Amino acid sequence: MKNNKRRIKNYNTKTTRFKTNVATFYHEGFNWKVILPTIVYNYLLEKIEEQPPFKEFKIDIAMYYLSLIISIPARKKDKIYKWGFVPLNSKLLEKIYYKYNWYFDYFIDIQILEKKNHSSTYHKCTSYRYNYSAIKIKGEECIDFTAYEINDRVGKKIQEENFNNDCAHLSKWLNENLIIDFDSLIQSLQDEFCYNKYNLGYDKFNPIKSKAYNYWYCALTLKNQCYRATRNHDADSRLHTNLTNLPSIFRPYINYDGENIISLDIKNSQPYFLVLLLERYNDERIHKIIKKVFGRKTKTILEKLERIIETDSFQDEFRAIKESILSGTFYEYLGEIFQDIKPFKVECDKETGEEIEYYKARFYNPDAEFSELKVFEGKRNLMKKLTLQILYTPLKKPSKEYKIFKAHFPLLCECMEIFKTQSESEDAFKLFPKLLQHIESDCVLDVITRTLADYYPEMPLWTIHDSICTTQSWFYLMEDTVNTLFLSYSVGVVPSFKAECWTHTKDCLNAA
Repeated sequence: MKNNKRRIKNYNTKTTRFKTNVATFYHEGFNWKVILPTIVYNYLLEKIEEQPPFKEFKIDIAMYYLSLIISIPARKKDKIYKWGFVPLNSKLLEKIYYKYNWYFDYFIDIQILEKKNHSSTYHKCTSYRYNYSAIKIKGEECIDFTAYEINDRVGKKIQEENFNNDCAHLSKWLNENLIIDFDSLIQSLQDEFCYNKYNLGYDKFNPIKSKAYNYWYCALTLKNQCYRATRNHDADSRLHTNLTNLPSIFRPYINYDGENIISLDIKNSQPYFLVLLLERYNDERIHKIIKKVFGRKTKTILEKLERIIETDSFQDEFRAIKESILSGTFYEYLGEIFQDIKPFKVECDKETGEEIEYYKARFYNPDAEFSELKVFEGKRNLMKKLTLQILYTPLKKPSKEYKIFKAHFPLLCECMEIFKTQSESEDAFKLFPKLLQHIESDCVLDVITRTLADYYPEMPLWTIHDSICTTQSWFYLMEDTVNTLFLSYSVGVVPSFKAECWTHTKDCLNAA
């Protein structure tokens, strides 16, 4: 790919002269669209002619089911699907058509999909992947995708699944005024969207292919305004939309009603919500959230927590780390603890002349079931990754870095371990990140942005979990109000914030 850059070509869109490798098929009726590789679509049409499906077969439903192999991984961009198999929940499939198995039996018969049976032992759904060894590959070298419009009845069912939340004050701003400059995006990032279709296979995880898939899915759903906004209070309680998994490189190409967007990010957000938990665990709202996650064990948890937190030893240990988190310098503070981690190379930036340090570190990926060697630009980025490992590491197999951190902060780690040891389940440690996510969601979704929307109904609002976004003309008013609302919500435990312009240059803050 690096030595022979592929150019994106093959199809003229209806709105511009710029050529892209995406085909859009238009039909009367509901305008919901599903995204999938065009070679898969073409193969399906060929097989329908060669091997006619069952009598009740509807191509709209078939296209939706096949599109899940793309859409589910695209919504979980950091997750690795081993050997390309994507688990499909039968309850989700059944909501579209109660005899969904007829479709998947047909998909297996025509060899458009390959199947991996479910495992009751490991609690895994039946998984599927595209059968590229059977699908004939013709045409251009860059794999292309189809945005396929489906009928009203099926579209409404899909929309019910994709627009299910209690955040109307946010989801209403996912509308026709939210625009992506699709043509400029494709033109500027051609190589990012391109993947050699002759290399399609599953011998190993391919991050280039996965990124190309994710880029196409995100770009096309925004272009076709197929918005989704879901929130599950039984899971992480976060609002998941097209923007939450949007590659950050796309942001300069998005505007709302012609205006640039600016986001206000909580600095050191996950450590911040840990501080908020430990400082305000007896507050009514926080107490209610703990009870929701841990149920009857809440009283025991709080008693154990209080015995530690009320000691002078804990307060002495916690003081410096708390100050670094609230000032937004925790990653730099953590870097001082891991002084033995050194860069493996240093390069000079050609434009600025500044030295850039690069670091290597291995992190276990439970999806791939192996340790990945990752490269980080700057020690701060490595510390961000390390922070998540420290916060969410399972106690049965604590990482080396967690042990080092615990040697410096034994009482803080003891507090975290109280939340990680509330059941005998192997996944007991996962309740702790769930708790922090629920506190974040309560704060950002249920209080801060809801109050903002009450104060200023005309202010466009979106969230990307711990980030609150609005248009350029509303930004400074939003920023001031957010600071005031955080002061009230946290009773003085206020984080630091960072503004980010969704533009190629950062001078939009001066014009806001």
